[in-house]
Amino acid sequence: MKIGLGAVQFGVNYGVSNTHGKTTKYEVSQILQFAYENGISLIDTATSYGSSENILGEVVTNDDWRFVTKTPHFSDNCLNSTHVNQLKESFNQSLFNLRKKNIYGLLLHSCDDLLKPGGELIFREMERLRENGMVKKIGVSAYNGKQISAILGKFNIDLIQLPINIFDQHLFVDGWLEKLKNKNVEIHARSPLLQGLLLMPRTTIPTYFLPIKEKIELFSKSAQELSLSKLELALGYVMGINEIDKIVVGVNTIEQLREIIEATQVKVNPMEFTDVSIDNPIYTNPSLWET
Repeated sequence: MKIGLGAVQFGVNYGVSNTHGKTTKYEVSQILQFAYENGISLIDTATSYGSSENILGEVVTNDDWRFVTKTPHFSDNCLNSTHVNQLKESFNQSLFNLRKKNIYGLLLHSCDDLLKPGGELIFREMERLRENGMVKKIGVSAYNGKQISAILGKFNIDLIQLPINIFDQHLFVDGWLEKLKNKNVEIHARSPLLQGLLLMPRTTIPTYFLPIKEKIELFSKSAQELSLSKLELALGYVMGINEIDKIVVGVNTIEQLREIIEATQVKVNPMEFTDVSIDNPIYTNPSLWET
């Protein structure tokens, strides 16, 4: 199954379209059981996702799940042994919270941290964790081609998480996914639904997005012409990109997950939707949204 579960909603109230709030522990348990029964085995979490890791540690009952977590963000301009110790403490806390002796993946939450003076110390510690069998794959979370180029030029990563959706196509169109696969890097696509923006009724979309109204309407029109739901087209676009290994989606209910699993039966040719692409990151990068 190409789908992985994003666990941020399990720990905090998250998402521009989220009307459910933080998912309850009971709901998390039900979602995970349904996901597992449908071949989903990867969960993406982080120490910064509130109580997400604690809840996962309490409800996960088998060893088949593969966890990917993230380091803290290091705000200092230069990194040293203090930051290495912070990484160790954070990772050990994640293992404790998840009730695991080892996990599948560890990502640097902000890949720019690696590019700071002393960044190699952080990566060396991540390599040590991999060598000791505490994590299978190490890598980064990134946003753009400039970051990918800088990381690939200096560090031997196994895993990368990137934003990819029908509005945010630049990493695919510019060939970065192909370059990553040529380096045998596992690619996890996040934000396939752009925090649910792609699925929102036009009447409920925040006024902040009025400048991209034409693109939103074009996306809806494209789905109608293909007799697809907006969910099917949004996921079908990412499913159609062969270089992507996992698509990380966040859900609040079993019903949302059921709809997503059904929608993954659809694949479209991503090259047929370049006219839907939005180049301005203030609309495609949720961390820049002013809503």
